[in-house]
Amino acid sequence: MSSIEFEEQGDDFRLMGSPPFPQSVFVESHRIDECVNYARQKYSGRIAISPLGMGFELSNLSFLLRFPWIEHLTIQNSDMVDISAVSSLRYLRYLSISGKPKQVLSLSEFPELAELRIDWWPKLVLGDVLPKLRVLDMSWYACPTGDLTALPSMPTLEELSLVQSRHLALSGIERLRSSLRKIVISYFADLVDLFPLTAFSESGLEILEFANCPNIKEHRLVSNLKSLRRLAFNRCGEIPNLRFLDDLPALESFSFVGTNVVDGDLTPCLRLQFAGFLNKRHYSHRRSDFPPPSSPTVLRG
Repeated sequence: MSSIEFEEQGDDFRLMGSPPFPQSVFVESHRIDECVNYARQKYSGRIAISPLGMGFELSNLSFLLRFPWIEHLTIQNSDMVDISAVSSLRYLRYLSISGKPKQVLSLSEFPELAELRIDWWPKLVLGDVLPKLRVLDMSWYACPTGDLTALPSMPTLEELSLVQSRHLALSGIERLRSSLRKIVISYFADLVDLFPLTAFSESGLEILEFANCPNIKEHRLVSNLKSLRRLAFNRCGEIPNLRFLDDLPALESFSFVGTNVVDGDLTPCLRLQFAGFLNKRHYSHRRSDFPPPSSPTVLRG
């Protein structure tokens, strides 16, 4: 959960997040207008709502109808409140919802949406196209096809993060290859096949990270992704060898914490700026043989 702070200089508004990152003002139900106006004046209108301990005690979000200009909204513990009024915010550019609401929400209501961080629920209507979305971070996604073919068209999507999805294959992700630069896949217990990623061989994909996907096979298939700068297979089963790294000319960082390299030869990592792993008796090198971590890789604009 994001940290909570209180604004200094005599103001006692609850803030979500910490400087230097953008912060949001928690809306308290006994002074809604005051909170929203304060957010507009000092925090670019960024507001957050939590019905659990943050001063919001109403059963619904109908107050949003009075503030159609809101562009940045975070809702925590959404299963405790009726979120229907969110649909009125036609200018939303950022939306974060944790929890699983009981109401229908159609993303087609938000034509300006650029960043979406959400826990998927059955009544979330993804629609056919999200024309301006650049960042999608979604947990618990499920669909009848068992893959990603039902995702909407997202022609400007740059970053995709999928977390905690069982029985979900990567088929369909190739539809996003023209714009994606970062992919993060975490806690896909049943994920085996990485072949759909070979469609990114001529793309600009720079960052590819897997975590807690213990059944992945054929890790070497990522050797087709020539633009990769950062790669991670953390807690992702066993990799026979790391020779495929030699086929990634742009690679700068490779992390395989909790993943066993069967032949133990870590020589392909020596040319990298960073290699992250846990020491093992059969490995050819120790962690101390590599430089310490430097600044994280950032996407090039």
